[in-house]
Amino acid sequence: MSLILRAFILLIFYLFSNATFAVTKVTLSNLHMCCVTCQEAIEHAVLGVKGATVNVDRDAKTATISGSDDNVAQQAVDAIALAGFYGKSDNDKIAMKATVLDEKSSNTEIVGFHNCCGGCSSSIEDAVKQIDGVKSVTVSDKSCLVKGNYNVASVLKVMNNAGFFASVKK
Repeated sequence: MSLILRAFILLIFYLFSNATFAVTKVTLSNLHMCCVTCQEAIEHAVLGVKGATVNVDRDAKTATISGSDDNVAQQAVDAIALAGFYGKSDNDKIAMKATVLDEKSSNTEIVGFHNCCGGCSSSIEDAVKQIDGVKSVTVSDKSCLVKGNYNVASVLKVMNNAGFFASVKK
């Protein structure tokens, strides 16, 4: 190999070895993860986001996202929310966007949350039935019917605190 070619290869190697690639990391904590199916749902949600990866720790109930930039990392967080999970972000620029609806209700159908098994259903029911004014909670695969006299914001907040993304069916 000629001396010029070797020098060129070394120069390229040197330039790439010193290059810094911007990677945005965000860890979501307090995600609901009662089983391997919950974990796989989070991993599957991020698979659809080009330039993002996720490392899920089921025991710690966390998901650490690496994105090629802030926008990609936010897309991955949004994909996790769309899959029905909610977590607290350790990154000031990238976070879950909770549904906010401050009104009284006697009959509300909550949707958009992940619910793959009895563990998920129990977590949802246990969280929601603790709210003052809630008389009954009926959890199905795709919705949660809440009856009583309560503030809807309280229902959404306890769902988020339990690790589930949720919204009110219109």
